[in-house]
Amino acid sequence: MKAHQISWLPIIVFTLFGAFMLFLALASIITSLLAVGNIKDMVTDILTFIGELSVSSLFLGYGVYLFSKRKQGKAFYWDDEGVVIDLRGNKVYWKEIEEIRFVKVKSLKSTVIYPHYTYWEQIRIRHKKSIGTTAYDIPWFLIERPKEYHQNLMKAWEKQQEKKTFK
Repeated sequence: MKAHQISWLPIIVFTLFGAFMLFLALASIITSLLAVGNIKDMVTDILTFIGELSVSSLFLGYGVYLFSKRKQGKAFYWDDEGVVIDLRGNKVYWKEIEEIRFVKVKSLKSTVIYPHYTYWEQIRIRHKKSIGTTAYDIPWFLIERPKEYHQNLMKAWEKQQEKKTFK
């Protein structure tokens, strides 16, 4: 079992894109204030600035969030109990897992964990969610060495399956 931390790539990409959008927002509002036209154009520019500011803060915020989780040591891993499926440390226990699959949709790759339907409600309550889910997705762009993570997780899953059948 090895913990796979959050990759630097999404941290850098989200932060840089957010900073770039913030720069564009500031440049557009400064340009519009310097070239004062009619009121209608000014209102449009202010609304555009607010939109750009919200998009930039969303990307910057997510980059900072990922960085803080990496700094806190949050990671994706598994142990004798089960698999950690999110950055809050929520687990799906081995006995609850029905299947683990590699999923590729267009260029996005993920490891998807499917719990057995009889455990959906227990997992939802344990994770303190208002709405449950039928599968847990671990996107590869988010973690370091995702292929290694998936291969080793599948080996651990096979060992857990062997334990189940011999009991």
